[in-house]
Amino acid sequence: MGFAEPLALLFTALYGVLVVFYLWERWRRQLPVPSLLLWEAVREDTLRARRFRPDVLFILQLIILTCLIIGLARPYLRSDQGGAVGGRHIFVLDTSASMEAREGRRSRFDEARAAASARLAHLDAADEVMVVSAGHAPEMLLNFTRDHDAVAQALAQAAPVDAGGDLAVALAFVDGARQRSDVPTEVEVFTDIPRSQLPAALRDQVTVFQVGESDDNLAIEALQVFQGRFQDYRAARAYVLVQNFSHREGHGFLTVRLQEQVVNRSGFTIAARDSKGFLINDFPGPGRVSAQLEVSDALAADDAALGWIRPVTPVHVLVVSPKSPLLDDLRALATAVPALQIEVVSPEAFSAAPARPADVVIFHRVVPERPPPVNALYIYPPADNALFPVLAEAANVEVLDWNPRHAALQPLRPLAALPLQHARVVTPPPWSETLLSSRTLEREFPLAFAGEHDGRRVACITFDLEAERLLSSDNINVFLFFLNLLGWLSPDAGDAMVVRTGDVQPLPPFPAQPVQVQNPRGDVSTLAPSQQSIQPLVAGEYRLSSDGTRRTVLANFFDPVESDIGRASKEPPVFHHAALTPAGGLAAPRVTPRDDYRCWLYAVAAALCVLEWIVARRVVR
Repeated sequence: MGFAEPLALLFTALYGVLVVFYLWERWRRQLPVPSLLLWEAVREDTLRARRFRPDVLFILQLIILTCLIIGLARPYLRSDQGGAVGGRHIFVLDTSASMEAREGRRSRFDEARAAASARLAHLDAADEVMVVSAGHAPEMLLNFTRDHDAVAQALAQAAPVDAGGDLAVALAFVDGARQRSDVPTEVEVFTDIPRSQLPAALRDQVTVFQVGESDDNLAIEALQVFQGRFQDYRAARAYVLVQNFSHREGHGFLTVRLQEQVVNRSGFTIAARDSKGFLINDFPGPGRVSAQLEVSDALAADDAALGWIRPVTPVHVLVVSPKSPLLDDLRALATAVPALQIEVVSPEAFSAAPARPADVVIFHRVVPERPPPVNALYIYPPADNALFPVLAEAANVEVLDWNPRHAALQPLRPLAALPLQHARVVTPPPWSETLLSSRTLEREFPLAFAGEHDGRRVACITFDLEAERLLSSDNINVFLFFLNLLGWLSPDAGDAMVVRTGDVQPLPPFPAQPVQVQNPRGDVSTLAPSQQSIQPLVAGEYRLSSDGTRRTVLANFFDPVESDIGRASKEPPVFHHAALTPAGGLAAPRVTPRDDYRCWLYAVAAALCVLEWIVARRVVR
């Protein structure tokens, strides 16, 4: 006999609580007597009420408590005869993108699924099986069950994704399930990764069924569209990187389209384990850019990529500033960039009359008492402003650090060591994020910061942009930083979002919920109202819609680790916790049969509760 949950026996401490309650009830009993003369006639055991003398009710309550505690401990009996019953198996099915590679007429995933199905056929009918997919994140497709038909259905419904996977994370996940199991559990992995490449701590705990040998693959590893926020499609350029992961020379064609119109078609020859870049110009308009490889290789998921060329969207910028050379630079910038429409008003005129509708407001040396409800940029705020308290002045400082994670700085090269003439040491608000920073002898301080406040975007440049002369050829880095920051403040033009498969991306703004999503395979799903992000796992175009508003997400599969499908050797399975059968299959673990009696104990406890209630009613009467 044994206990599956022996820690539950700690609840035997409740016996003491039951005794305390029993004594407490007896201490409360009162024995009325007509006279003290009769006290000698009372039995000695009644006088000594504090002495522990259990009655029938106490015995019944003790038995009920004992049944419940032993039931929680899950008692079982083992028989002397062993048999191939009651074993447990965890099938880990690799669903990463490399499993889509074709080996002859079938994909690696088809071979892995066939191996899992054959393995299932060799198990005993009493064996339990769990199915776990090891894709971008581990997912339990089916919990432990003896219904092998359900296991076969779960295997049939599983499918690989166009994203990288981490088999080590999935094995750590199932290792926890294996250790929690109260019977020997076999972990069996169906993957194209050799057993020798698994973590050493888990390698000897699993049986690996490896599939796949081919290394024949050419892939698009990058599609970048270069287009400034205020540039039209004529200035846009696209760069496509094609890499040969094979150990022999690769040949094919690359076709680049805008919507359905062919823009460029190039033949290529790429040496083994080498890459080649293609630069595409002269796009006839804005819209979706698609690059397609025409090759005969094993993996098709990385033969296509998508990009986006945005249309020209005018941005109305209101500049509130006293007379300054900076205004001349901004007017010259608007002349050179037709998409940038700049209107200048004085601080007095801005305070006297409501501002005209604008997409962005720039305050130069001015901070109004009531900022307008639009995105705003503050340049060199005055020393006595209330919005950004100024602590000190600084001269001849340099950019010492910058934040490459912020969207306004991502397309720029580092601006470190950029000299600046004048700056103000400002305490940034808690809702902001530092973009550029410098320091004096006393402290580190931001040169620019940005964030979202009260539903709008706000940015502040603490150095004197007027003194730097925005359009000077010596300050090209300052000019690019200003344009990118202005582009970040400008309203979203409704462009398509270009993301990588597997990455979690916040949803674009929608006027209402719920949001419907149509994936590249044509399947339509509705997002939960609380869901504020999307994680594409299939490469292609996603169409999002809600209450007439439509947005597009373009997901690309760029993962050189998954695209490198070649395997140096195919290792045979090394079995653990089991032995090979004569037929070549794997026999189920030898487990001693057992019977669990907790349900019977709970039933006895329930029956005794009814009996205790009946006895208690008779005692009261």
